[in-house]
Amino acid sequence: MCIYHRYLATRYDASRDSVVVLGPYRRPIDNQSDVATLDPDAEGRAIAALHAASVGFRQAIENERSRLNLASQLEVVSRSVLAVTSELELNTVLRRIVDLAAELAGARYAALGIPGPDGELTSFLTSGMTEAEEGRIGHPPRGRGILGLLLAEPRTIRLVDLSTHPASVGFPPNHPPMRSFLGVPIVARGHVLGNLYLTEKRFGGEFTDEDARLVELLARHAAVAIENARLYSAIELQQERLRTIIDQLPEAILLLEPGPEEEVTMANSQASELLGWAITTPISVDEFLSRNPRFDADGTPVERYGIPMVRSLLDGETVARHELRLLRPNGDEITILVNSTPLRDSTGMVSGAVVVFQDISQIKDAEQLKDDFLSLVSHELRTPLTTIQGGATMLLRDWSALDAESRHAFLSDIASESRRLASLIENMVQLSNIRAGRHPLETEPTLVRSLVQHSVDAERQLAEDRAFSTSSEPGLMLDADPDWIDQVLRNLIHNAVKYTPAGLPIEVLARARGEWVEFAVRDYGPGIDEDDLPLVFERFHRAASARRSNAPGMGLGLYLARVVVEAHGGRIWIERPEDGGLRVVFIIPALTGDEPD
Repeated sequence: MCIYHRYLATRYDASRDSVVVLGPYRRPIDNQSDVATLDPDAEGRAIAALHAASVGFRQAIENERSRLNLASQLEVVSRSVLAVTSELELNTVLRRIVDLAAELAGARYAALGIPGPDGELTSFLTSGMTEAEEGRIGHPPRGRGILGLLLAEPRTIRLVDLSTHPASVGFPPNHPPMRSFLGVPIVARGHVLGNLYLTEKRFGGEFTDEDARLVELLARHAAVAIENARLYSAIELQQERLRTIIDQLPEAILLLEPGPEEEVTMANSQASELLGWAITTPISVDEFLSRNPRFDADGTPVERYGIPMVRSLLDGETVARHELRLLRPNGDEITILVNSTPLRDSTGMVSGAVVVFQDISQIKDAEQLKDDFLSLVSHELRTPLTTIQGGATMLLRDWSALDAESRHAFLSDIASESRRLASLIENMVQLSNIRAGRHPLETEPTLVRSLVQHSVDAERQLAEDRAFSTSSEPGLMLDADPDWIDQVLRNLIHNAVKYTPAGLPIEVLARARGEWVEFAVRDYGPGIDEDDLPLVFERFHRAASARRSNAPGMGLGLYLARVVVEAHGGRIWIERPEDGGLRVVFIIPALTGDEPD
């Protein structure tokens, strides 16, 4: 009697491993055998189950392999997409695209061709070739043959052997051999941005449909990356052009942005030059303002919230033609004219501010000089004109009633004041010519002794009651404009006459001093105060001693002397002798040569 139970039985096949099956089996009653044996029906069912299990197992393995392969491919694609879309520099984007295409498709060689307006390739980047290999090939392809197919019709092309295609035109000399081919266009909004060319599938064989799909996916993202990079390049170019234009403007320009800490985000080169320090952006507004203290016209410090740029940035206020005095780091003070306006976004909120300012110190100085000039002219011209007019009136009205001595006195006053008036006008004309550049130097070899004697003689005729002492070394020569040097000497001698009391000498000296000729005019007048020394050669400046003595003059003589001497490459200064008076010295480069006969 057989008892049937449902147990697991093992059937061993020498050519295979043991297979475990589930089925009914008959276990013998006797103990002659310890091996269970399937009955024929159970064995048939077990074999069928084994075959089904084997097929299912293989399918499960294949599915798992496909899943892992897809996951790996998706990871590579995801990494590739991130690599090309995270970069904005165009050449870097193109280089990454061609390298990633080769990696995705398993290609030994890859290239990216960029077509131009005429349809030919204007740029051709490769992957897999060394620079030496590219150099041996020579000129890059223009887009003919199979490469031209993608330019004419943007669609994916996959070939087992390039040479068998009708459009193949072969390869140039020194080109590496290539058989398998995969071409994928990069298209955006119907326009071909470029084409990917891949050849020589690694480990032999041909490119698969899966390779094509992966590269097509990369191409779609590459199109976005190329457009973004081109847009970024165009924006950068426009910004650079704008920056160049802004840097060339004579005005200083700042761009400010709000935030937790307001910042100056852009400053042109003129701003750095005007403010006296190199501005590196971004920089906080507070730090920016701290570098240049600001004051009102009356010298009152300007508080932070009174500064135009802060008013525009925080309050949205437009500030026009606001004058400020500003202190540079080197201690110089300038006057600036500021215009600032807020920038607003689409909602009307202040998103920034633009500040334009310029140095108007010269304009303010010119205005002050004009006022001083008009004041001086009105005073200095009025005095001699009054004397001339008064004397002429007396002579016309009372000529017959006046004795000879009185008539001579009036005529002498008229002559003296006329010379003074002529001197004032001559100085003003010279000042105007110098400032306008209408009197350039006309240098020539000039004998110093003759020049000094001529200047002294001309002034002696106007001051016959003064004693002149001259000393000039023989043989000294200058390459100078004799008219201008004569004018300098006459101005200095005239000043000495004006401030030296009658009976005291006026000394004029010319001597060699190394490679220079030194001129000096010495008087024995009241001298000059220490405080006046730094300003004595400035326009319209009159020393305190001159003002105290009511000596006539506009403060132009020494200024003109300085301009002329410096134009000759020389230098002028003032010495204060211990025994009083004043000594004005200037030097001019000497001309080597013998004194003419």
